Amino acid sequence: MSVKKIQYRGFARVSHISALALVAALGTAGQAYAAGYALSEGTADSLGNAFSGAPAKAYDASTAYSNPAGMALLQDNELEAGVSFISPTVKFYGTATDPVTGGNVNGSTGGNGIAPAASAGNFAVFKLAPDWRLGFSVTAPFGQRIAYPQTSVVRYQSLVTSVTDINFGLAISYKVNDHLSVGGGPNIDYFQARLTSALNTPLSAPTGQDGIGDSRGNSVGAGYNLGVLYKFDDATRIGFDYRSRIRHDISGSVNITIPSIYSAYSPALVSALHGLNSGMTTTITLPDMFSAGIYHQLTPRLALLGSVQWTDWGLFHTLDITPTNGSPAVVVPENWHTTWYVGVGANYQATDKLLLQTGFAYDESPVTNSNRTTRVPDANRYDLGIGAQYQATPSTTLQLAYLHLFSPGGNINNSAGPTAGTINGKYTIADNSVTAGLVTKF
Repeated sequence: MSVKKIQYRGFARVSHISALALVAALGTAGQAYAAGYALSEGTADSLGNAFSGAPAKAYDASTAYSNPAGMALLQDNELEAGVSFISPTVKFYGTATDPVTGGNVNGSTGGNGIAPAASAGNFAVFKLAPDWRLGFSVTAPFGQRIAYPQTSVVRYQSLVTSVTDINFGLAISYKVNDHLSVGGGPNIDYFQARLTSALNTPLSAPTGQDGIGDSRGNSVGAGYNLGVLYKFDDATRIGFDYRSRIRHDISGSVNITIPSIYSAYSPALVSALHGLNSGMTTTITLPDMFSAGIYHQLTPRLALLGSVQWTDWGLFHTLDITPTNGSPAVVVPENWHTTWYVGVGANYQATDKLLLQTGFAYDESPVTNSNRTTRVPDANRYDLGIGAQYQATPSTTLQLAYLHLFSPGGNINNSAGPTAGTINGKYTIADNSVTAGLVTKF
């Protein structure tokens, strides 16, 4: 059958659903470097301990974010900054069915589908009065960058997934007595996402060219952070921190890029694809988290620490997408589950100026083999961190840390829409991260 004789009856409806499904990943995008699409990188101190003990550390300005009650233990005004280089590896091996041709999608597999990225965290704590402290934080608690090539076998599932989340935190702490401190404050959160995918049309296989759907949206939301720190004595303390969920009412658009060759074969198909351009709205809720940590100075040189964290990813059951052009809403099932993180670490004061760190952690994923997608090829992981801090001057400390993420990966058997087909195979996952930091007191 010639290209010109291909029939397009009903294709407009099917491809419309497929294009709208592109925006479904706005709330699910993430192979990040903590469970789901969370980012734990922020300071070299936290990376060196594999993120363990944070709610109870209370010895630098990053406590303004991890547990604001810990600011009460800081004796000086303090600024802290960390810059992370994150180099993950995500590879897919398998096949994808092509419902348009009845065969399999032709394309490459096995290449790294995720790009290196940078992240940063900035923190400040100021003394207001003997028992009061004021803190600020600017962090990127969620985010990811993933990009499959346009020749990838997964292109009808996804191409680019880019998520940026920036959180601005304000906190205040009060020292109730020599043992108990409390703290908390509001958070303003900016969320932005861009997602693209190839569109599988009746002309894709004959011409070797795909249309591209590009979805993007953004929102500003608000939440809060509450913390408690209890100091048993000079050697031992425990901390508890709660970060609220943050609702984002996202406004955005879906835009379709159509290969010019399509006009020569089917103006009707071109018109149908143009009709997929639309505004859209959806709601994303970033999960609430509860963390508990302990810090114990075992000897004058050796400190042991640990923590657990519960993250309410289970609130993400479905994603409802409403196009603004009057088309029916789309409901995308997700079925994520709540997760746990457990980590332990140690700090060793090797010399008066040099502190060595290590840590190991288990971080559970909210997705399993039953609901893994190409935009969220997430899996349970293990983190191993090492770090060093050097006190260059009485008021300045330099930090450097490295973390390696191990993961068994996971299987996938998923379809992103009626024309996307079903992808079947396995993902392998790993990551190497390096963070450099600076702490200054005044």
